[in-house]
Amino acid sequence: MTTRPHHIIVLAIAAFAVLNALSAEVGHAQSLAPGLENKVEAYQSGASDDQVSVVIFMGDNVLSQPGRMPGNSSAPRAARIKQVLNKARSFRSSEADAVADVLAVLSSTEVVRHWIVPAFSATIPISGIDRVASMNGVRLVVENVALNYDPPIESVEASPLATSVSPEKSMLNIPYLWQRGFKGAGRLICSFDTGVEQSHPALSDKWRGNHASLESCWFSKVAPDTLPYDAANHGTHTMGIMVGGTAADTFGVAPEAEWITAGVIDQGRPLATTLSDIIEAFQWALNPDGDTSTTDDVPDVILNSWGVPKGLFAPCDDTFADVIDVVEAAGIVTIFAAGNEGPTPMTLRNPADMATSPLTTFAVGAVDDSKLVAAFSSRGPSSCDATHKKPEVVAPGVGVYSSQKGGGYAYMTGTSMAAPFVAGMVALMRQYNPDATVEEIKNALILSAEDLGDAGEDNAYGYGLPDASRLLDFLPAPFVAEFDAVGEQISDDGIAWPGETVGLQVALNATSNNIYGVVGRLESLDGEAASVTGDSADFYFGMGVTSTTNFNPFSITIDSEVTHGREVPFRMIIKMADGPVIDTVEFELTVGVAPAGDIATHYTDGINFSVSDFGQFGFAPGSIYNLGGAGFAFEGGGNLLYESGVILGRSEVQLSSSIRDSAGRFRASDFAPVDRLSSTALGGPDCIRSSAALVDIYSPVPIPITLTQEVTTYESDGIVMMKFYLVNKSLERLTDLHFGFMADFDLEGPGSESLTYDAAMDVLCQETTEGAMVGLVPLHNISGVTGLANGSAKSGMSRAMQHNLISSDSFNPGLESGDLYFVTGSRDFTIEPGDSVVVAFALVAAYNRNNLYANATIARERFGLATAVDDDAVTLLPDGVTLHQNYPNPFNPTTTIAFDLPVASDVSLVVYNSLGQKVAMLANERMSAGRHSIDWNGTADGGSAVASGVYFYRLATDHGSHSKKMLLLK
Repeated sequence: MTTRPHHIIVLAIAAFAVLNALSAEVGHAQSLAPGLENKVEAYQSGASDDQVSVVIFMGDNVLSQPGRMPGNSSAPRAARIKQVLNKARSFRSSEADAVADVLAVLSSTEVVRHWIVPAFSATIPISGIDRVASMNGVRLVVENVALNYDPPIESVEASPLATSVSPEKSMLNIPYLWQRGFKGAGRLICSFDTGVEQSHPALSDKWRGNHASLESCWFSKVAPDTLPYDAANHGTHTMGIMVGGTAADTFGVAPEAEWITAGVIDQGRPLATTLSDIIEAFQWALNPDGDTSTTDDVPDVILNSWGVPKGLFAPCDDTFADVIDVVEAAGIVTIFAAGNEGPTPMTLRNPADMATSPLTTFAVGAVDDSKLVAAFSSRGPSSCDATHKKPEVVAPGVGVYSSQKGGGYAYMTGTSMAAPFVAGMVALMRQYNPDATVEEIKNALILSAEDLGDAGEDNAYGYGLPDASRLLDFLPAPFVAEFDAVGEQISDDGIAWPGETVGLQVALNATSNNIYGVVGRLESLDGEAASVTGDSADFYFGMGVTSTTNFNPFSITIDSEVTHGREVPFRMIIKMADGPVIDTVEFELTVGVAPAGDIATHYTDGINFSVSDFGQFGFAPGSIYNLGGAGFAFEGGGNLLYESGVILGRSEVQLSSSIRDSAGRFRASDFAPVDRLSSTALGGPDCIRSSAALVDIYSPVPIPITLTQEVTTYESDGIVMMKFYLVNKSLERLTDLHFGFMADFDLEGPGSESLTYDAAMDVLCQETTEGAMVGLVPLHNISGVTGLANGSAKSGMSRAMQHNLISSDSFNPGLESGDLYFVTGSRDFTIEPGDSVVVAFALVAAYNRNNLYANATIARERFGLATAVDDDAVTLLPDGVTLHQNYPNPFNPTTTIAFDLPVASDVSLVVYNSLGQKVAMLANERMSAGRHSIDWNGTADGGSAVASGVYFYRLATDHGSHSKKMLLLK
């Protein structure tokens, strides 16, 4: 028998309750945690001024903020997820000045902002802790510390079994649900643990990453680019209890469910960052794939095998309550292992011992195969008070068989082995009713439980042992729809613009052909985004017809502040005319125009500037294209940029543009990314560069040019450096090519705008009587600038007009007043196949001409140092190692894998199958700097053709490794 330290996990963190009396007594801020008070007192007594990693919580507790989380628990789970996600991500502290003050104090250190709760993580000297904790708006400052293990209970290695049902699953009556067809199909399970060995034969085919992106299935601050691994042999065992199984033995509770995991426990982090890692993991679980329009990536349940040991938190500490409440509002059930400190009363760890509501937090204790509570299983009551009994339920936790690290199996003991049984049962319940709420699921677990120990709820067994054969009796039956919304049509131009009231027709399908007519009543499930003013419509099918649209359109009004691309959920209640409700259908409408790619914002003390990988810039509320960006803001002021974009053209016919149409209205960009937007810190956080590559795939007559874009900002000045590389990747010689940049700044301050060009300083300046002014500094291949006036409304620009402007070879803004904008011109480019040219300029801002000119001089110096280019041809070397997605993908049988090297390096490129087994070595040699491409013809090293399926390719260089997924279809 071997014993290993890998069971219930401990968050070793200093106590941080808000103890008002103690804080006042020692003279520290009441928002300062006791553990940090000790450090401050030691420093005041002569100890060194060390750096301390902290988490700073702002504002009030989420629970005390009315309207913080949506309360419509009757909405479908997908709608609830989006409501919560939109609410959480848009949340800002009510004390905006307080947030700004705290950020100003932290300006010398790297700050991580958390959006799931209003909080920041930072590393600060001990001497600054009291100052931060006493600032207005700061609720709590806690130390950010590391994890360790609770002493192990028992672990015994085992051989693979070939049994159909384990004793533990029989004890819980789980086979009853299997026989009814509920094995977790279509459901998603997540664990916050030591990671999971993705290649384990009992788990590999159930990993969601086999068909989804790596970052949406594996959260790790240590190794985000590797396949999931287990740092300590704990998470592999707990995940096996939930989903594990092979052809010979199904030992998981929900063997047809998929899994994702967050490796946040015992990950070898060099800094004390555990608390912030867990907060970020909960954020990730709310939106794993980063796409707010999708919800199938959000897990049904999170198993938590970690906790804070007794004595390190104050009684009933609710530090984690905010985060747990947010994820559960989105329908994610959180399950916690109770702990292994029994049999002493009041030994559950935080947050498992919290009791902020009758069902929070849901803790699971352990029993043996005789249904007797295990001696090690932590006991209640809650630390809140002696009346709140804990745990909620118990499950088998002694000698539990499951997978372990290294591809093997083991029997393990602990409440960490009991809790996964309950988490797996959640997946089975969600398969039965996908829209069941967290409260309904937890109640079903409690109401189904077999009472053990003392009669009724007690502090050893809780409500007892859940009975899977009774679970569905206590869940609401899933609603079986008789109608489906299969399409929507918006009146006029077919787009529901922000601030617009439109008519809506819904295409409705009926599962029966004997329904003549019904009445639909429409309601918005996101009242902040849209309201329904005409909510009733008639649908006439006619005898034998199963599809129709409403005769009279619904009327909906989109809020003017809603961002483009936001999905607004609606519900339509269907009833017979003057009869009962017979069905309910849900659907979503996209507001405005969804972005063609990604956006990102450069936040600096000088300029905040939002960029994209589809040729447009700005995106602030009130601009032509509101995507929730920052626009162009100087030194904390308001947004100054209404619209900005690029133009590329050979003629008025062959022209690609990302700016307004001929009527002055927004139009979608002709450009889309081929290399997504990425950001890099150059020489530290003070210099940030965003880069992307885009092509004009949406242009009526595309130009075979790849536009590589670089935007660089600096922390302390008002300078944005912009470079565009025009790369000819075609086989033809391109002639008559021009490039232009359009910017419509709406400056603040009194008086009309003026637009002038100073030939001596070579600076275009746009300004008003007072306030910030902006300028354009030509750096390379800018041949002219034309100023234009909008008039009483934003002026339109036809494609012919755009081509004339980008062909300009003179600097004649010629405008002294009005609402102004400008377009740059370039000389006539001729680019040979495989060659490129660069266009470069700087946007500068200041409050007076002298400072504007000083920034222009700095920009020219930076450009000279950075480029040393004095001809049109530019060789673009990458800033870092980049592994590109293979193309084509899916493929049959050949695909190309490309990668970029900033310097010469030893390189290996290897293909692996979904089990992590090596298939083919594509490269193993030293390579020069630049871009390299390698073809793979779908054969293994031995020359045999491989089967269809998911494969991974891994690039290893002197600077690290990168992996991506590809799909072979035959």
